[in-house]
Amino acid sequence: MKKEFIIAIMGIFVTISAVYAVIATAPIGVDIAKEKVQEFVNDPSANIQYQNTKCLNIGDYYTFSTGNGQVYVNMYTGVVERASFNDARKSSGEIRPDSAGVEMVAREYAEEKYSGFADMNMQLIKSDLRNHGDAGSENSFIWRENIEGVLTPNTVVVNIHPVSGWIVSYIGIQREINCVLEPELSEEDALKIAEKQFPGIEVTEKTAELTIEYTKPGLQSLTWVITMKGKPKDYVLQGGLVVIDALTGEALMTSPYL
Repeated sequence: MKKEFIIAIMGIFVTISAVYAVIATAPIGVDIAKEKVQEFVNDPSANIQYQNTKCLNIGDYYTFSTGNGQVYVNMYTGVVERASFNDARKSSGEIRPDSAGVEMVAREYAEEKYSGFADMNMQLIKSDLRNHGDAGSENSFIWRENIEGVLTPNTVVVNIHPVSGWIVSYIGIQREINCVLEPELSEEDALKIAEKQFPGIEVTEKTAELTIEYTKPGLQSLTWVITMKGKPKDYVLQGGLVVIDALTGEALMTSPYL
């Protein structure tokens, strides 16, 4: 299955500031970050406690517990870029919105929490019901900004409890784009490189997307993200995901199907 490379973010993190460049000279203080969490959760009774700092490819964060969840605050911009709400996972509420209703809830939340969402070319690239077994399930919606056919790191993920319609988690990443948008490597050549990563594969399906990814901390790269599916061997699915530098042709990551 396709993995959202950027969101090694987050896990999914498919990983993770309102029109701010991440080049600020000094981080904000923990106290200011805590105020940003309070504004985001909008709950005066929330027990907000600082936990630690995390440094990811997509940015550096202060993390806080909120009593019923966790929040990541960008250390330089003060923007909440990730939040989870444990109570929502336990919900057995009575609201049962249809699929269109669930998407509307997700979109409204994205517009409320993500600065400029309604004015950007945000493309819904994935929406599905994720079943985590005993951990429950959630409706997941992922938007990503599209500029001239290139998917940027500007991403919003909203996960919603399928019964109550409550928000389970949120990711909102916004970065200034500072890499080229024109590839040196053609899609055809990228597909050939991807196929070589799986020797002996009999290709049955393949897709290619131009995306900007954080391939190293703070470094944006224009990439081809290739999904390659092959004819099963001994009932084992062949192929996987390949991320290729769209300027040099280097295979940056290969993730076979398990």
